[in-house]
Amino acid sequence: MTSLTRKTRHRHGSNYRQDITSEDRLLHDVHPDDLVIPVMGLTGAGKSSFINRFCGEERMKVNHGLKSCTKEIGVALFTLPPTHPVWPGRRLVLVDTPGFDDTSLQGDLETLRRIAVWLADVYESKNMRVKVAGLIYLQSIGQTRMTGSSLLTYELFRKICGPNALGTVVMASTQWDTLLHNPSAGPIRERDLEEFWSTTFTHGAVYRRIDAEDPTRDTQDIIDYILQRHAVATQIQEELVESGKRVAETEAAQTLRETLGKWLGSAQTRGLSKRNAEQWKAFPINAGFGD
Repeated sequence: MTSLTRKTRHRHGSNYRQDITSEDRLLHDVHPDDLVIPVMGLTGAGKSSFINRFCGEERMKVNHGLKSCTKEIGVALFTLPPTHPVWPGRRLVLVDTPGFDDTSLQGDLETLRRIAVWLADVYESKNMRVKVAGLIYLQSIGQTRMTGSSLLTYELFRKICGPNALGTVVMASTQWDTLLHNPSAGPIRERDLEEFWSTTFTHGAVYRRIDAEDPTRDTQDIIDYILQRHAVATQIQEELVESGKRVAETEAAQTLRETLGKWLGSAQTRGLSKRNAEQWKAFPINAGFGD
């Protein structure tokens, strides 16, 4: 990734730059006509696989375990063919983001900071205001219960996007091959997911299935759909760049603090230590998926 990213250099100006660390890798050589598409979701939902599948080769390391192997922002650059019907020859910037469920409370705060400053830096780069072409949210259909982490990731995604950007969003289910032994469960879980995500749909987001039959085609269709949308700034980009907020002052950070505070309170009520409070995140909430 060294050819695609750069170690950050602090620039005077926007307050959020005080939140950038020397270890952050920000996009090198931002183009004013870049088509930026962040891919978000829980650890193991298939974000890296989605990007690799679209690119036709392994650009991102794929996680096969429970812990996230995507700790930093990953970037895959892809030039659209000159015959592309909408954006011939334009550069796609596919962004592989870490999940908000890396098994530590502090880790979620760090994940939000990394995503927020990356998006803000691209938006503000050379004062070009590079917006996102769209955003993709992935969820494994193999997940049988909606956990605390699932709810937190979804709520943070909504706060990062904001109402205006939700019209460019695709909410997609992945890993349908995990249900080959129980195919009847798929449509039931899919219906539950669509109900759980209903707030995003009221603001223009759409649902797509990345099926086991032809995931490459489904992945291509999702990207094609996004490329027909109008680019828009996300809420967190506007908060950090236009409103001059620090990351901790954003609505996403406020949601994160409130949610973690509730989990810690519940953990203490049940006699759990603060060290073990993060186990709460794996507990099911009252939103199960039917089998």
